[in-house]
Amino acid sequence: MFWTWYLCGGLSDLADGPVARKLSQQSALGAKLDSAADLAFILCAGIVVFRSASFPLWVLAAAGGIVLVRFATYAVGYRKYRTFAALHTWMNKATGLLLFLFPVLFRLLGVGAASGIICGIAMLAAVEELILMARSETLDRDCKGIWIR
Repeated sequence: MFWTWYLCGGLSDLADGPVARKLSQQSALGAKLDSAADLAFILCAGIVVFRSASFPLWVLAAAGGIVLVRFATYAVGYRKYRTFAALHTWMNKATGLLLFLFPVLFRLLGVGAASGIICGIAMLAAVEELILMARSETLDRDCKGIWIR
């Protein structure tokens, strides 16, 4: 049952942005809801995965560090813009895709390699978003990244 909902959640997340753009239905509220849904999806899937597999301590420490950077970013965004602020950068999208593919990567590469790749990309994405949030004068949720301005 979990894998059915996991697949449905991941596929609907991949489809919602392109469908909204195709139908000219994108909105600021939709962007906020997309970010909140991404966060909820990752938290729920993470709980299931962490409860069903054994991870090295370094993976737990890395995940904790990424969470701290993310919360720092959200705090900076809230302080500056008085709203939940998350960006749809290419690095964040790559992180989301890798997290969605984790079960496959885990089977193909093993827990250490899969976790290392995902934690590395996720930390780069989190730090990039924190830098963008701290430096930006206006909130641009669709900012593509630090190198694309």
